[in-house]
Amino acid sequence: MLLTTSRRPCHLARVLGRELARFLPGSEYIPRGVKTIEKIVFLAKQRGHDRVMIISSLLDKPGEIRFIEVRETWRWMDATIRLAGVTVSRVKTKFGRLGKIRIYAEDASSLEFARWLGKILGIDRVERTPESGPIILITSKDGLKIKFGVMPDAEDVGPVLLVSSFGPLFKRLGDVGGSS
Repeated sequence: MLLTTSRRPCHLARVLGRELARFLPGSEYIPRGVKTIEKIVFLAKQRGHDRVMIISSLLDKPGEIRFIEVRETWRWMDATIRLAGVTVSRVKTKFGRLGKIRIYAEDASSLEFARWLGKILGIDRVERTPESGPIILITSKDGLKIKFGVMPDAEDVGPVLLVSSFGPLFKRLGDVGGSS
């Protein structure tokens, strides 16, 4: 997956993009600059990526994450994550790029989001906490959160994203109100 930001991103959006690229296997971050969406998609295809993640800034903070599917042509995926807050760890970990990462829903309230996010990212969801290796932990304690850790300690080693809502990017005919 190729990660980038919206145009004129806030500093935290850039940092978040670089941090997420450290944890998502096979991903890389490139600064957006003045690149058009077409140029970003071209670069993704050229580098062998089938998806693009765009971190958008709203009110001078990371506010939304959108996705593009890259094939022969490209299209916006019908998925968006709205962020209520982002915390970036200032502690640098001693490991390099991580291998296979898995998603684990800590409780029943976060299970739907874990399934949805796993499909979007192409990452397997597990039923039990893994004994070792990298993990994306989805929890609903104190709000829906995405955390990154390495087992067995499950110590937070990456960004923590507080999710305000997630779901379709495009409203369908008959949809009322916001997304989940």
